[in-house]
Amino acid sequence: MKRYSIIFFLAIFFGVTIFSACEEEATLDGATEVYITINPTDISLSMGDTVKISATVTNLSGKVIKTPITWSIADKSVATLLGDTAIIAVNGGQGKETTLKAMLENGKYAITSILVSRNLPDGVTCVANDSTLAEMTTKRSYNIAHDSILFAVSPKTLLYDYEPVATIEGAVTAYDPEITIDTVKGLVAVHYAAPRSSGEGKITLSIGESSTVKSASCDIVVAPQLLATFYGDDYANMPYLGTRPGKEVLSMYYAYTYEKEMDINTEDTLRIAMNIQSGAREDIENGYNAYRWEVVSGGSIVIAGKENEYVENEGFDAVLRVRSGVEEGETEIHCITPDTVFVATFRVQDFKNRYPVEEITVDKDPITMPVGGTVLLTTGVIPASSYAYHKPVVKAVDPTKVSVGSYDGNVIPIRGLALGSTELILTSNGKEKRVPVTVTEGIHSVLWVSGNARTIFAGQSVQWAIDAKTLSGADNPYDVTWNSTNPDVVTAQQTGDDNKHGTITGISVGTSDVTAEVAGVSSDVATVRVIELPVNLNLTATNTDKQNSAIYDEGGNLFVLVTPTSGYGLITLTLPYSGSGNYDGQYSLAGATINIDGAETEVTSGSLTVATAGGQTTVSYNLSGNVGGKMFSIEAVNVPVSL
Repeated sequence: MKRYSIIFFLAIFFGVTIFSACEEEATLDGATEVYITINPTDISLSMGDTVKISATVTNLSGKVIKTPITWSIADKSVATLLGDTAIIAVNGGQGKETTLKAMLENGKYAITSILVSRNLPDGVTCVANDSTLAEMTTKRSYNIAHDSILFAVSPKTLLYDYEPVATIEGAVTAYDPEITIDTVKGLVAVHYAAPRSSGEGKITLSIGESSTVKSASCDIVVAPQLLATFYGDDYANMPYLGTRPGKEVLSMYYAYTYEKEMDINTEDTLRIAMNIQSGAREDIENGYNAYRWEVVSGGSIVIAGKENEYVENEGFDAVLRVRSGVEEGETEIHCITPDTVFVATFRVQDFKNRYPVEEITVDKDPITMPVGGTVLLTTGVIPASSYAYHKPVVKAVDPTKVSVGSYDGNVIPIRGLALGSTELILTSNGKEKRVPVTVTEGIHSVLWVSGNARTIFAGQSVQWAIDAKTLSGADNPYDVTWNSTNPDVVTAQQTGDDNKHGTITGISVGTSDVTAEVAGVSSDVATVRVIELPVNLNLTATNTDKQNSAIYDEGGNLFVLVTPTSGYGLITLTLPYSGSGNYDGQYSLAGATINIDGAETEVTSGSLTVATAGGQTTVSYNLSGNVGGKMFSIEAVNVPVSL
């Protein structure tokens, strides 16, 4: 039996076993002293760590002895072996200690300590989702029986070491289960319920011991979603925002900024449409506390009042009334909702001194208009740069005679209400101007007189007549404004000073709508058709329709109707006739009229021959005329007609 020195026992304590010997063989049986070196020693690991292990056996000469080694751990509830190459911590062993033993075949061994420590928290973060892990600090929940907030824990192995603790405060309440844990992703979900009311809540997740604890919080806004925008006269150039927009509009049109220049000692009112998707009254009223007004900078204006105006089935208006003081300056006010921030900027200036007015100008002075008529009055000031700040205020001395409308740019409508005279008073920055106004006869209606030709030849001018009926029954004292929607086809204008007639001229082939307007009252629309003047038109038996061609007399006139098969419709000749029914013979066409598809003009020369043979009557004529300086001619040769 071999003797082992005290070194052996000390080596056991330090993880090394020593056998003393002289030069020996590199075998276990041939060694008198053996050294077992464990690597690493005094092992410390935490959950999630993997520590590789190995051992080297040498003799006194320093030669490595290749021999099997058996590994074991004293307390397997603290750590466990991965094969014979590594160890890992066991969940539940945090804060505990055990030993690792390396044993040889001859029973000799070495040991070292294993300490399983707890991870130190790096941090806790509230995240929006489990994919991007984007950080968030605020979330809105409203009328939700079950909602949740995600927290990312770093390192995620903390979830093996500590139990996360959730704190739920304010308007929200806990949901069962309160916490669920995903150890793979290192995420903790805190579950809660949000009421159908308006308020604030807060959820905090903490993990770790008192000295190392880490935590994160997320504010919960309990309020319905607000679809919001500034609106009003300042947004008249933006679709749908000049007036209050509904829920269906606010997803497309909105304004987040408002800018206003204010005079000293003046007031202004802001309106933000706050719409609630459900349209339910309870949800709308819960939205009243979901926003706030805040003065961010400046002191040139003060808040004079705040209101919520209920809008049925839509939402409400957040109304802010402000007033400027006597000092110039700029003030910025924010309206803060859970979704966005609305910015209102006010610039207060002393308009009176900065922008003086020397004179008020108008484009009409004096004004004459009929009862029911409207005059558009353009106003201005000198210098023109002051107009934006001192647009003239227009009032009527006698509002029963005229009414004053609202500005559109620098134009304001003045409408006659009753016969008589009054004045307009225009004021601007201490200046005044008076404009006399006379309200004359009113027009009741404008009617077309029968017989106005609706079809004319290109180049032809015809007279139309109107009947303008006044309110009193007297003659119309006003000129007539004639309008043509297509002046390249038809022109229309009053015939000189004759306010009962207009001249209608065909310019080119096509159609146009014509109206006559008197003192703001318009006639019905009359459509005028312009056709081509016939030049060298030849009619024969082969290009006319016998069934729709005829000759007959009536009322002292002879009518010859010929219907071409193409080009034109019905061509009608009308000439004086005093015969007894036998139409055969020759007739002069000078002074006769010709009507083609409704367009009518006089024949200047030509003759007509009517002949009957074998029971068939035919007509032949050769005629010409002049329309607007352009000659036309038609020749008919033996065209069969019906009697």
